[in-house]
Amino acid sequence: MDVRKVLLIEGSVNLVICLSKLGVGVVTNSSVIIADALHSLTDVANNFIAWMVIKIAQSPADTEHPYGHQKYEQLAVFGLASLLVIVAFEVLHSAYERFGQVVEQNIWGLVILIGALAINIGLTIWENYWAKRLNSDILQADASHTFSDVLTSIVVIVGWQLSAQGYYWIDTLFTVLMASIVFYLAYRLFQRAIPVLVDHSNIDPGEVSQAVAKMADVQVVGRVRARSTGNDNSADIVVMVEPSLSITDAHLIADDIEQLLADKFNIQDAVIHVEPLKCK
Repeated sequence: MDVRKVLLIEGSVNLVICLSKLGVGVVTNSSVIIADALHSLTDVANNFIAWMVIKIAQSPADTEHPYGHQKYEQLAVFGLASLLVIVAFEVLHSAYERFGQVVEQNIWGLVILIGALAINIGLTIWENYWAKRLNSDILQADASHTFSDVLTSIVVIVGWQLSAQGYYWIDTLFTVLMASIVFYLAYRLFQRAIPVLVDHSNIDPGEVSQAVAKMADVQVVGRVRARSTGNDNSADIVVMVEPSLSITDAHLIADDIEQLLADKFNIQDAVIHVEPLKCK
């Protein structure tokens, strides 16, 4: 099992869930159920986009992308968040247009929605398992999205049942509540993607500098720059050593620093520039 296969399986299940919810929403004339179907449609779009992007993100570095393609994964997460914002506004518009309309009860529709809820719970557990096993950031984000479907499905079922009892305004209220959940989900995904896309660093340069300065033969630690790349971190560091050291010794120092950064700070891609102390 790989990341793309997990996304393909989940996308197929989400498509069935989306069509089922849409059918129930049309039959019952419930805006909150139709809104939930649109939300599920974003799951399908997310799975499809992620399925395509993950292959690009796993591609090795080339002449046009010397640092690799890892950011394509975060770009896909950013795209999903933007799509969710659009869907949330569409949900609010739908709630306004359908305010006060009669909402009908439908036993088979209720059975379908409860079944979709159970499937989403199973999908969340299953995808979380594979996200941890494959150490995939995009699977983890998608699992969080699927869990939000569980919460919104509960809101939808409760809102529909109350509306079907004659409290039609509750359908609109719960639609707005669901839109708020979608907005919050988009916000969380933006929080996940934007820092990586703008080279934000989760590492304190001072801590890195102190750790490297304690190493043998390192006289001075100069520039320390680090950035997050998703699951890993990258850094470039300038250190100064005694000018009498040979090139071989300087190379061994750089190797030791790279190992320290990998073990202590999860910096898997490091560029160490070694300079003679007398040059500064």
